[in-house]
Amino acid sequence: MSRKGFQPGHTGRPRGTRNRLAGRVFEDIFAHWCEPVAPGSSMCKGQEALQSLYTRSPGEYTRLVASVLPKEFVFENAVAELEDDQIDELILKLRQRALEARAAPPTLLASPAKEISNEPEPRH
Repeated sequence: MSRKGFQPGHTGRPRGTRNRLAGRVFEDIFAHWCEPVAPGSSMCKGQEALQSLYTRSPGEYTRLVASVLPKEFVFENAVAELEDDQIDELILKLRQRALEARAAPPTLLASPAKEISNEPEPRH
């Protein structure tokens, strides 16, 4: 890419440059995620990072999981074969469950108490 300054008809970086760069960054992150923790290990770095986060901070782990889940679930294939009255009944049941969930007191999920040490865990 030459640096001759502004030229009429050119509005900045070439089209698609940003998407190619972002795609390459995601490829690099994915490759790093999939690398084994140690030679011959069946656990990859990404799995180890998730396990470590879960062990160290279950609340942060839960927030991470919730942040990557889709905000909406698509039922198209599941309801395509249902009759209209069956879909209406399903919608009513889902609404009822949502109302019951809102009315119920919040519940705390218990996690096993584990002593946290500053020493790294041994790797096998």
